[in-house]
Amino acid sequence: MRGSVAAFLLLVAAATSSSYFFVIAQALQQQQPQPAAAHHASIGVSCNPHEMEALLQFKQGITSDPAGVLFSWRQGGFHGQEDDDCCHWAGVRCSNRTGHVVELRLGNSNLYDGYALVGQISPSLLSLEHLEYLDLSMNSLEGATGQIPKFLGSLKNLEYLNLSGIPFSGRVPPHLGNLSKLQYLDISSGADTFSVDMSWLTRLQFLDYLNLKTVNLSTVADWPHVVNMIPSLMFLDLSDCMLASANQSLRQLNHTDLEWLDLSGNYFHHRISSCWFWNLTSLEYLNLAFTGTYGHLPEALGSMISLQFIDLSSNKISMPMVNLENLCSLRIIHLESCFSYGNIEELIERLPRCSQNKLRELNLQSNQLTGLLPDFMDHLTSLFVLDLSWNNITGLLPAFLGNFTSLRTLDLSGNNFTGGLPYEIGALTNLARLNLQYNGFDGVITEEHFGGLKSLQYLYLSYTSLKIEVSSDWQSPFRLLSADFATCQLGPLFPCWLRWMADIYFLDISSAGIIDGIPHWFSNTFSNCSYLNLAKNQLTGDLPRNMEIMSVERLYLNSNNLTGQIPPLPQSLTLLDISMNSLFGPLPLGFVAPNLTELSLFGNRITGGIPRYICRFKQLMVLDLANNLFEGELPPCFGMINIMTLELSNNSLSGEFPSFLQNSTNLQFLDLAWNKFSGSLPIWIGNLVGLQFLRLRHNKFSGNIPASFTNLGCLQYLDMAENGISGSLPRHMLNLTAMRGKYSTRNPIQQLFCTFYNIPEEYHSVSLSTVTKGQDLNYGSSSRILYIKMMSIDLSLNNLSGEIPEEIVALDALLNLNLSHNYFTSNIPKEIGELKSLESLDFSRNDLSGEIPLSVSNLAFLSYMDLSYNNLTGRIPSGSQLDSLYASNTYMYTGNMGLCGYPLTTTCSNIDTSMQSPLGGTEEGPDFFYLGLGCGFIVGIWMVFCALLFKKRWRIPCFPLFEKSYSY
Repeated sequence: MRGSVAAFLLLVAAATSSSYFFVIAQALQQQQPQPAAAHHASIGVSCNPHEMEALLQFKQGITSDPAGVLFSWRQGGFHGQEDDDCCHWAGVRCSNRTGHVVELRLGNSNLYDGYALVGQISPSLLSLEHLEYLDLSMNSLEGATGQIPKFLGSLKNLEYLNLSGIPFSGRVPPHLGNLSKLQYLDISSGADTFSVDMSWLTRLQFLDYLNLKTVNLSTVADWPHVVNMIPSLMFLDLSDCMLASANQSLRQLNHTDLEWLDLSGNYFHHRISSCWFWNLTSLEYLNLAFTGTYGHLPEALGSMISLQFIDLSSNKISMPMVNLENLCSLRIIHLESCFSYGNIEELIERLPRCSQNKLRELNLQSNQLTGLLPDFMDHLTSLFVLDLSWNNITGLLPAFLGNFTSLRTLDLSGNNFTGGLPYEIGALTNLARLNLQYNGFDGVITEEHFGGLKSLQYLYLSYTSLKIEVSSDWQSPFRLLSADFATCQLGPLFPCWLRWMADIYFLDISSAGIIDGIPHWFSNTFSNCSYLNLAKNQLTGDLPRNMEIMSVERLYLNSNNLTGQIPPLPQSLTLLDISMNSLFGPLPLGFVAPNLTELSLFGNRITGGIPRYICRFKQLMVLDLANNLFEGELPPCFGMINIMTLELSNNSLSGEFPSFLQNSTNLQFLDLAWNKFSGSLPIWIGNLVGLQFLRLRHNKFSGNIPASFTNLGCLQYLDMAENGISGSLPRHMLNLTAMRGKYSTRNPIQQLFCTFYNIPEEYHSVSLSTVTKGQDLNYGSSSRILYIKMMSIDLSLNNLSGEIPEEIVALDALLNLNLSHNYFTSNIPKEIGELKSLESLDFSRNDLSGEIPLSVSNLAFLSYMDLSYNNLTGRIPSGSQLDSLYASNTYMYTGNMGLCGYPLTTTCSNIDTSMQSPLGGTEEGPDFFYLGLGCGFIVGIWMVFCALLFKKRWRIPCFPLFEKSYSY
């Protein structure tokens, strides 16, 4: 019996990792225990009344039974006398001899399937003194305490206990060690259970199945010694238990019958060869994936002749690979992400080479393997699954793959294969999944290649240069469920053979060179498809009129030549992208899509107002209507709190700043540029703390910039140019911490929050331009602008006044600062040179005065500067960087009559030179001049007075002269 159970579990593992389904179906039929029902009841023996009462008390502890599992548990039921016999209740089995309840089977298949029992495990079960089998798995029976009940340790006759999947927490009670007859124990996958001492397991001497998956055993260092004291063990699962090591030394191994060992998901971080279990020749299943082990595999592995399954994935195994040629029982090998180098020929040469090879699955994904596929692969023709994806294998695809007629899955994606596909691939009649994407394949695929692939359901050829050429009336022998042909050449006509793929749920034919209209059968054929991508072709004509019958969820039709009006659309949509076409007219009436998260219509000629039904899209994260002909005011969508990207630029929209955004704290990207919005910016704009991109260029906004604006600590890009905004810049600009570098005081959590631009992966906005370096430069999509950290402030062409605050120099991550065409006065901030990342600086056409600070010479990355048409005075700072800037823009100092010195032709006088302070300022020159003048005047008066006082000969003639002058 033990051997058959272990074999069944092994086959289940195979099913979860491959398409090995037909074997599992047979195993399930033969091995899976049937649920208890009336035919399990005793014949002529009734249920014990005391035990019936205990079961009814257990039912009272169940607060929810959505599947009605316990519906038959009642006295005097409507089915007559049988309902008074608990042996006939669902899930209950009694002894045929005594009538005592011996089994309670209430296990569920999935905790989250909506059918799980909810409540607690009642202590009334203690009255079932003869209970041998208890299965409560995958139910929510953690109760108020949330812990595994200690009283379960008093069910002395239990042989089987399954509490897996119940979200227990707290310590595993050692009282379970009192169940001396226990053979099967599964308390895996709880919520947060732990054990600090496993010694209680040593009292379970009949235990052959132990599953503690996800139980925290991080403080149990001697776990191998404990399990070694249970010689009856055949199955041991300690995966994801936070075990610290597996390199303990055991004098003698008692596990002569251990067949299943799963230690995956722990982090041992020691040499894999030092593990204690390599001499367990009885092992049939060994899983060490994600254990952090490294180094060479031990030679002992080559002697584990019973091994059928081995998984060493995501460790750091050193080459050369140990020789496995004698492991003739091996069925499944998983070695994903194990090797950082190696040759595919050498590795395959060390795989089992037996006369009757049982190997069914070989997974060598992501190992940086190089070389060509060797010719000596005949010993692998028994494979069902061959996965060599994401390596560096080169060369042509060999024709001998046509001999692998048992293959269900062939995955060679992410390599460097070249050339065309051999015709022999059509001989793989059992092949269900073929993945060749991300290779250098070219050439033509014809009907001959596809002719024998009658089992094919999943076909992935994207990002190759393959071309598919079949006749227009060809009907394929297969019916695809999922296919990806992106960048393959399927055109110029729309591929008619896809018409027969009525069951397909994923189809990508983007960038496929199709120059044709969408066929009339499109909506009907793909009515059940959930993902459809036809982007970046040259599709023409109208959209199908009957698209509303489809159940598509993600639909990409962007970057084509589609025309006409948008027809009624499917209600199932979660994403719709029909941007970059030539669609016109208003949006369809009554569009309903309650789960829509992304709507991208930019780059069309859609007219009219934005309809109010947009407000019903409560889940909407991205709304991109840019570059259209929309007009009027925005509808008041106050319930749209999940919006993250709102792109409305280049329309004729009007009204005030959208008030419905005041509760949109998730908003990260807002673009209202090139519209007719007016009014002042709201005070609550400072509540949009997640905002990273704000563009309001070319509108009619007026009034001051609110002081709360500086609360936008995540802001990286600000463009409010070409409006009527007035007043001074707000203080505390240093609070714009995303624009700061070395002076930033952001905590790590805020920094992580601000750098996370959370938009759907495949969303690409309209290309955005930035006025910088005196030009209108295109920086691509919004996500790219934020990805390259294009830190920018552009407030040009407004009515701003007052001083440029000195604290602006704290924004030292800025690349572009443009305050031109305003009315700023006073001096340029003295420490402007602290903006060391600055590449473009434009203060032109203001009323700035004073000298140009010497610190501007420190701007090493500056490639453009314009200070023209101000009232700047004094000597221009020197430096090779500024000289080269002047060479490329000779107008950068124009309109400042008081500037002098190189590179201008106006020379500075000696007086001017003497008055210039060492820091480049000249403001103190006039003060010193008047001070000297006053001192000279006083000294001169005193000299004349003293001369008259002490020189009588001068004094006598002078007084008559003063009297004579006074008389006049």
